[in-house]
Amino acid sequence: MTRRLIPRVFPSASIAATVCLLVLGAGTIAFSQSTGKHDYDELCASCHGTDGTGKGRVLTEASPPDLTNLSIRNGGKFPFEQVYRIVDGREMLESHKRFAMPFWGIYLQKEGHQFTPASNAAEKQRITEIVRYVEALQKK
Repeated sequence: MTRRLIPRVFPSASIAATVCLLVLGAGTIAFSQSTGKHDYDELCASCHGTDGTGKGRVLTEASPPDLTNLSIRNGGKFPFEQVYRIVDGREMLESHKRFAMPFWGIYLQKEGHQFTPASNAAEKQRITEIVRYVEALQKK
């Protein structure tokens, strides 16, 4: 009779694998947050302020809104989809002074590849990360 050798998975190996997966997942979240913050700082902070309170540069067309109280103004829930559409800008909203704020959904398209599936996916990801960063700025 032959004995089959079954490899044993040691508890420490399982723990190490789990920790690695958690670290990789956290790294992805951290990357997303840092990318959203970077894009916010580059694209939004000059008007909305680095802290999101609307105290960036003074505009003659419109005063930038305080982005830190969007959840409070929406009954305690962050209006993710609405903010996404505003940042994207391609859906004109009468209440939003579009001439004061760029259409980031067009601006973030990859030059020379505008509105291709790859460019659309990259632009949507960047806007999503910006909106997630704005969500992290919310007052409790």
